[in-house]
Amino acid sequence: MSEHLFDKVFSVNLTEWARRQGIHPQTAYRWFRNGTLPVPAVRVNARSVLIAPDSVLASPADGLGLYARVSSHDQRADLDRQVARLCEWAAKTGLPVARVESESARA
Repeated sequence: MSEHLFDKVFSVNLTEWARRQGIHPQTAYRWFRNGTLPVPAVRVNARSVLIAPDSVLASPADGLGLYARVSSHDQRADLDRQVARLCEWAAKTGLPVARVESESARA
């Protein structure tokens, strides 16, 4: 890819994108490393990751992100209830749910 075309396709650094989205830059870099960043991005050198400009102009969220957590695996039923309550609340808001995450801390 020529540099001129590259600059048009990917032009905002990950830190700047994260701050615009209200996300801590370290979280955004972790998502990039894990392959879970919700926008197209490319590493250009050891310290730089660039985001596609269309992603920068998009609204901060295409929907709600729901997160539930319990402190031990034996609380799985509590976790399921938390997720159900969050989903019920989200349905009442009328906003779409983009992602649901739940986890149990290690015992």
